[in-house]
Amino acid sequence: MPDTLDLPQLGTPVPIGQINRELKKLWDTGDATPPTRASLINFAVYCRSTEEMAANTELISEFTRNHACRALLICVCRNAPEPRVSAWVNAHCHLSRAGAKSVCCEQISFLLEGELKGRLTNIVFSHLDSDLPLYFWLQGDPVEDLNPTLWPWIDRLIIDSLPWTFPRWRFDRLHQSLHSAKATLTLRDLNWTRSLYLRQALAQFFDAPDYLAHLSHLRAVQIQHAPGYRSTALLLVGWLSAQLGWRLKSPAPLLFESAEEKAIAIQLDEQPGPALGACQLDCGPATFGLRRQTGERYLHADIALPGGQRFQHLIPAGPETTLELLDEEMTRGARQTVYLRALAAITPLL
Repeated sequence: MPDTLDLPQLGTPVPIGQINRELKKLWDTGDATPPTRASLINFAVYCRSTEEMAANTELISEFTRNHACRALLICVCRNAPEPRVSAWVNAHCHLSRAGAKSVCCEQISFLLEGELKGRLTNIVFSHLDSDLPLYFWLQGDPVEDLNPTLWPWIDRLIIDSLPWTFPRWRFDRLHQSLHSAKATLTLRDLNWTRSLYLRQALAQFFDAPDYLAHLSHLRAVQIQHAPGYRSTALLLVGWLSAQLGWRLKSPAPLLFESAEEKAIAIQLDEQPGPALGACQLDCGPATFGLRRQTGERYLHADIALPGGQRFQHLIPAGPETTLELLDEEMTRGARQTVYLRALAAITPLL
């Protein structure tokens, strides 16, 4: 372990060969009412700096309040002068909902320095908790560490495509790697989750029989997004395209074509505020709008119909923070068909 490395948040430093023994010590407190160890999944977080290790430990501590797991925090620093592996064990304990007993989740942290040469799979995945499913959060650029030997171990691969530069190339490389390994895992994108509640609210417009006649005249979509969140807005456009049977007609100006060969104009406006601050469907004399103000936990729905009819109501707005996005992911099913169709619809724009 480097002499200058001081990460007390990670818990107790341990030799690799003694991790299981040290984990047992965590629970052997000698108390009359020892804490309860809880684990329903293996939750692995993969990062690339010791600063991220500290931040992720805080996030994992909050995550375990609602999700019982064995957490594996993995940091890979390839630019170290010599290969080295360091490990820590820790426990995150929270009072049960009844408030009478502490429920604890384990965290095993690894710092892998220098060339890996298979150590990631051999060292880290030998410490999974029995045969529980593995959710693996690959932070940052996936192309830097594509490793097909990982994919067979993983049940759900979590990414966040928001910060990616040249996302089309990165998606292509990731999909090629998954395909070459014949991976059966489920791919989940936190950038897609950011639009979940907005998509659900838009779907409610189409579920109302009284609105369908107006929505059939949809000719323009306006989306307001925060700086840096254009890809989030594009995924929303991809969802509309996939669900309504559009095809891309022009990237600039951004135009789609409906199944009836009618043009749909897309306008993306960058404005300070939430990741997705507003979405409006223009359908001739009718409009269907959703907007969200900074800090609000709900969407304002505004429906204007011909003849001066107007309806307004509130809809839950969904997650914003990284922890909230992860919480939402834990409640979602494994299906990814809609996401992949939406992604395919906008691939030329990424």
